[in-house]
Amino acid sequence: MSASTLFGSPIVVVPKPSLTLARPTSMGTCQGDVGLLIECSSRPQKKATKHHMKTRSKKTQPWDIRSKTTVYPSLPKLPPEWSLVSSADDVDATNASESPSSPARQAPVTS
Repeated sequence: MSASTLFGSPIVVVPKPSLTLARPTSMGTCQGDVGLLIECSSRPQKKATKHHMKTRSKKTQPWDIRSKTTVYPSLPKLPPEWSLVSSADDVDATNASESPSSPARQAPVTS
């Protein structure tokens, strides 16, 4: 008794790749040592992402679809004694340029 009579469908067997057989190359596919060509995805979707996209809340109500993003008031200006530092090089430059006569601001120590 064969497997095809038990399961009702023929079994597909993948042939072994031969070394003399030239494989067609095409853009967007990954080549392997197997007889099957599998197209590689540049952004594979993980199981958690797939589940999240299925179960995330969607805007179904008309009032929710028409709603706009919240507009917040702008932040107040920084005090003049504060300064913005973008990198470690700027920190070294500002420390070297500070005069020793300028008072350093420190938080009060409480014990």
